[in-house]
Amino acid sequence: MKNNQFTHAYYQKQFVKEYQNNPLIESLPPILSKQEVIEKLSYYPHFDESERQLDSQYRFHIIQRLFSLFQVLPFHIDLESRLSRLLRQGYVGRNPFSPTYASSLIGGHENIQNQVNQSWFNNSIPKGLTIIGPSGTGKSSAIAKAFEQLPQIIVHSEFKGRRFDHTQLVWLRLECSHDGSVKGLVNQLFITIDGLLGTNYFEKFGRSNRLSVNTLMPIATQILNSIFAGILCIDEVQHLSLRGVGSKQMLNFFTTLSNMIGIPIVLIGTPSAMNVLQREFRQARRGSGQGDLIMDRMANDEYWRLFLESMWEYQWVRNPVELTDEFVEIMYEESQGIIDICLKLFSLSQIRAISSGSESLSAPLIKQVARDHLKLVQPMLKALKSGDINKIAQYEDIYFPFHEAVERERIDLEKNDFIKAIKNKQKSIDDTKLREEALFRLNLLGLSKEKGKQAINEVCKATTFTDLQELVKSAYQYSVQITVENKGTKETLVNPENDLRTIVKEGKEKGLSAYASLKESGFIRRVKEVG
Repeated sequence: MKNNQFTHAYYQKQFVKEYQNNPLIESLPPILSKQEVIEKLSYYPHFDESERQLDSQYRFHIIQRLFSLFQVLPFHIDLESRLSRLLRQGYVGRNPFSPTYASSLIGGHENIQNQVNQSWFNNSIPKGLTIIGPSGTGKSSAIAKAFEQLPQIIVHSEFKGRRFDHTQLVWLRLECSHDGSVKGLVNQLFITIDGLLGTNYFEKFGRSNRLSVNTLMPIATQILNSIFAGILCIDEVQHLSLRGVGSKQMLNFFTTLSNMIGIPIVLIGTPSAMNVLQREFRQARRGSGQGDLIMDRMANDEYWRLFLESMWEYQWVRNPVELTDEFVEIMYEESQGIIDICLKLFSLSQIRAISSGSESLSAPLIKQVARDHLKLVQPMLKALKSGDINKIAQYEDIYFPFHEAVERERIDLEKNDFIKAIKNKQKSIDDTKLREEALFRLNLLGLSKEKGKQAINEVCKATTFTDLQELVKSAYQYSVQITVENKGTKETLVNPENDLRTIVKEGKEKGLSAYASLKESGFIRRVKEVG
């Protein structure tokens, strides 16, 4: 088995009679209470207030942490409960120790190919769930979070004294291809199962491309049946509506899985998928099973404020602000309650505050960021504001160039930081030259190199000098003051070794000119360096 994330079966007592003595159900985690769902699904990423003092380049990276935030809302509790029921009820009629079910596995491929209904399947058990909502409302992340609470692969060996060497695939999630191709979806199914279980179904059935769709569908159905697939989740089903024939084939495939072998199907899509699902699939699966979930954008109510309160804690600007009613209204107006847009707007606003140097969020700043970076989603947001279902259905996806927006903010920040760094460097160079020139003049006044440096450093601690004359004057006065204060010591103001008069006098005794003497002593070279 290639995937290491598998669980060895541990069978637990079942309190629901229909769930007892079924290894596929008894090996599942316990049914969660509402409080347990909240505790398990909620995720609040690490945050340390000291991170606000880090340099901007680090905070740009840390802000990405915000996207792992998961605030549990009533929808998520409802979704987890429905999936829990759907999974277990899907296994009720598929107990591998049931004689009728065991015999169905043997002749399953032939029966499926011939569209023979399986007698062991309980037709009264609901087998489907559809989740519809605009892009960015958190449909996919919600289903992913719910699936995280379940093991994906369970390995069985023995059940209540009976040998049971089987692998159970509890859930499988696929994405519908953009062309609505059945073959593309089936091959994706083969590849995904191969990656999880170490099988070679794609090599055996999919790679050759010689098998027709009508042949591949029964093969895929029987494979899912043999590995005890619990829930098959198909995301992005709006792509089904792009091709009439392809969508019908695929929906027939789903119908076969759901109605004939009892594998529950969860379909996720945008509002544009509603027409094709209502027209083709809902009738075929005889009712809507666990019901359809419409995951609309959030309303501007207490749950919206709850979400913002959990998000607002994650401010990496140096001057964080409190969540006010004004911020609540602005964030809703600019995101229309779409969680994905809200998170990205909040992140980009912080990046803008950091890059601009304001280091604080404000209403005007958030509005400006929205104007700058939400241009491509404005038609969708306007449709949402109108409440017109037909207009909303025109927008299958929300394209928000978040990474491009971050890159633009980063470039602006780097530009400002670069200019600031260059100016600081230039200032540093100017300050160094100023100090060197002052030291040279203090030497001419008879101060030693050490005394001159000490005087310059001390006066520059209290004052920033840009005028050479002022620096020399202040440094010399400081030295005189220190000398007076220390007049009781043998320390003298003038060091004869560095006194220019002494250097010139000694040079003359050696037959050197004044220029040659100063050059030999290093003073002429220093002047050139300063220049």
